[in-house]
Amino acid sequence: MALQWSSPASISITAGSLGSGSNRSSAAVTTSTTANITKTEVTVSVLTTATAPSGNKQVVVYSYKGDGTSYSGNSGTTDNVDGTDKTLTAIGSPTSLVYLGSIPLNQGAVAVTATGVFDLPSVDPEWGIVLYNDAGTALGSTVTATFREQYYN
Repeated sequence: MALQWSSPASISITAGSLGSGSNRSSAAVTTSTTANITKTEVTVSVLTTATAPSGNKQVVVYSYKGDGTSYSGNSGTTDNVDGTDKTLTAIGSPTSLVYLGSIPLNQGAVAVTATGVFDLPSVDPEWGIVLYNDAGTALGSTVTATFREQYYN
């Protein structure tokens, strides 16, 4: 047996022009059931604007998990994740979302695409991501996310 990577696949998240201080969850992704998945890698790319980021200058990336019916953090008032691509009311403190990392936005007043690559902490039947714009300014019009799975063949 050898470890292999699947081809990258899109994660459905409509986070282009996400305002500062806003949160967005992706649609849930179902883990492949045809392969022996050992690891999942997520790549998030955000286009910035020509307005310089301020404050914390970052996009924070979280993950959530679910089973097709229930999702971690689903409370209706905070972390209101339900497996759909939508704006979240707020991220609670503490939260049951899992911190994956952040994408630093230190580019100044120049529009660039910044990318972060993150490993999911576990292999779950269904999962998704949440983005928190902590950049002090709105994101640009293009935000993309993909994933690929490592598996034994």
